[in-house]
Amino acid sequence: MLAVATAPGRAWVGRVARGAAGGALADWLADPHALKLVHDAKQLMRVLRSLGLALGGVAGDTMVAAYLVNPGRTSPSLGDLAEELLDRRLAVPEPVDDTLAPDQETPPRCGQAAEILPALHERLVEVLRERGLEPLYRELELPLVAVLAQMEAVGIALDVPCLQGLRATMDAKLRQLTDSIYALAGGPFNVNSPRQLAQVLFEQLQLPVLKRTKTGPSTDSSVLQQLAARHPLPRQLMEFRELSKLVSTYLDALPKLVDPATGRLHTTLNQTATATGRLSSSEPNLQNIPVKTELGRSIRRAFVAGIPDGALVAADYSQIELRILAHLSGDEQLVEAFRRGRDIHRVTASLIYGIPEGEVQPEQRQAMKAVNFGILYGMSAHGLSQELGIPIEEAQAFITAYFARYPKVRGYLDAQIAQAKRDGFVQTLLGRRRYIPEVRSPELAIRQFGERMAVNAPVQGTAADLIKRAMVLLARRFPEERLASRMVLQVHDELLFECPRTELPRVLPVIRETMEGAIALDVPVTVTLKTGPNWLDLTEVRSIAK
Repeated sequence: MLAVATAPGRAWVGRVARGAAGGALADWLADPHALKLVHDAKQLMRVLRSLGLALGGVAGDTMVAAYLVNPGRTSPSLGDLAEELLDRRLAVPEPVDDTLAPDQETPPRCGQAAEILPALHERLVEVLRERGLEPLYRELELPLVAVLAQMEAVGIALDVPCLQGLRATMDAKLRQLTDSIYALAGGPFNVNSPRQLAQVLFEQLQLPVLKRTKTGPSTDSSVLQQLAARHPLPRQLMEFRELSKLVSTYLDALPKLVDPATGRLHTTLNQTATATGRLSSSEPNLQNIPVKTELGRSIRRAFVAGIPDGALVAADYSQIELRILAHLSGDEQLVEAFRRGRDIHRVTASLIYGIPEGEVQPEQRQAMKAVNFGILYGMSAHGLSQELGIPIEEAQAFITAYFARYPKVRGYLDAQIAQAKRDGFVQTLLGRRRYIPEVRSPELAIRQFGERMAVNAPVQGTAADLIKRAMVLLARRFPEERLASRMVLQVHDELLFECPRTELPRVLPVIRETMEGAIALDVPVTVTLKTGPNWLDLTEVRSIAK
């Protein structure tokens, strides 16, 4: 059922059939000048698209507006919003079903849901205006709805035979690991049984019990990681578990999710699912494709350009959160390092170890990389010591030395914690709010967790705002430049494009210029561009002809 309210107390409710394309309703729905208020416009776009219809002229989306008002409550329902903001109780169809089946909800309920939208949207915009969030809503989040809907419709091509070949490789590796585990254990057992594994580890091999659950000794990943230093079986078991997860989560699942009509994967890009403002991906989650192991990375080889003589282009913001930290803190040392194009991890190592940059060793640079990013997430000395495998005292010395070299970073982070305690929230550069009640908790562990969020949320949220703005701008520029290239995926600080090879000389400068100029910072924003036949085998583009 589709419900359209034309005035307070008046609504049209009807069943939309596949043959509706070309009629008056289809024309009105697609008309960009016929302004409409919707709850979850992206989902409605998907439903209508399945019926051969388009939706244009979306002037407001109450789900997106409500998300900005309260980002801690993701994907808020229309019924909850009506009760909370208008004191009206509704029985609302949740969510709109892809089939628009006529027996889902009675027409009066659908009509009531549509009729409430103008008043609800007006109230939400009032709140956004009071909090200085209306520009973020109208200029970023609302235009992004159509961009995400288009990306979902396009999807990304998957080389299923490639995954099948990888599956055979992993099956052979799993058999080898299983035989090796059995040999180390002195005989076969069910490696997927925590009880049998506990018997092998703690009774047969006499390894120490490090943690207990209600059912007995724990064999979780943290326990196995600690036991791996004492015996090779836990290490091989961790590898077995990782491979098994890769097989079930990706090699088995992804081919089944390919749309037979398009031959592509069509993930859902969730705009209102995270409190930080970042997008998430589901059904399937394509933001979680592993990158830390060779076998995990090899899964990316199956994501290919699905057009004749096409290429994938990966555009990745370089160290964007550290650059945002430099801008927000105004620390002169940090700002100057980025302005001069220096390696920030090498610079930090030089400052903290007291040696020239040219003498910094790879392990020293790696340690300072952990410090640089650890500071962003409010990492404690204990956390850093575990990350680097060093004593807590040494980790604390690193953190103390970092703040001595970058004093304004310390001041900025303290100011964010103070703001969260005073106002209950922190903000991104564009004003997006993250509410953090945890900072006022009487419990130390919860309060410290809140302080870590207060430190990270403005930086991570600004990075989210940056890539979203880039997506909106690119979606406008591609048609203006008459480019056939398409955005197909967003993963953290990276955008993935499917491009005709002949178009690469024109599209690459557009991508770089648009992404680097999406938000002005006091330090340069740099984007690394790579191209290739698939998501793994990419070559960096060193220079772009003007």
